[in-house]
Amino acid sequence: MNWFERYGIPGFYFIFLPAIFYWIIFGFPSTQQNGLAALALGVAFSASIPLGYILVIFGQLIYYKISPWRVHREAWKKAGIGGEKEEWLVEANATILARLECSGKIERGRWLQEWFMKRFDVLAINSALMLATLIGWVLYPLGLFFKPEQRVVNTTHIVDFGLISLFIFLILCFSTHLLTKQAKYIATAYYKALKNESEEMSTDTT
Repeated sequence: MNWFERYGIPGFYFIFLPAIFYWIIFGFPSTQQNGLAALALGVAFSASIPLGYILVIFGQLIYYKISPWRVHREAWKKAGIGGEKEEWLVEANATILARLECSGKIERGRWLQEWFMKRFDVLAINSALMLATLIGWVLYPLGLFFKPEQRVVNTTHIVDFGLISLFIFLILCFSTHLLTKQAKYIATAYYKALKNESEEMSTDTT
């Protein structure tokens, strides 16, 4: 997955949600405002990649610190290798074990690395989209404070918007949960294989 897909998808999503909410509150722009609206959309879409990058970075921070969907720590423990408690440390040690100590095994399992990269790209996008939705639920209602008095807000549309975004959030949670279970299962088997090879190499050198 290239950088545009990784950061563009969350960025576009984050811009798309407030645009819908804005139209619900203020209505669609009039003919006289079309030029200004087009300029605003152009600026917003130009900012989608940086916004997506920021969302992914925050998503990674949440993953390493508080996320219930961490992969490596549980797999590392089940493989019986070590008792590290930090996800980032487990991930780093797993990389060292695979790259420096078990290069033969990692060469034979290169396709597995590619599978992990693709799955973690999806997990990163999922977490960024969930974060964007949560931020939206906090920030978008603030637009109500800037609503002109002559505007009548259609509460039905707001409820519909909330239900749709909630449905998307739940689907993302369900998808992340399944992908994490699958990744943990495969990572455990992979770490066990690396552990066995490392032990065999240690035996051969003694």
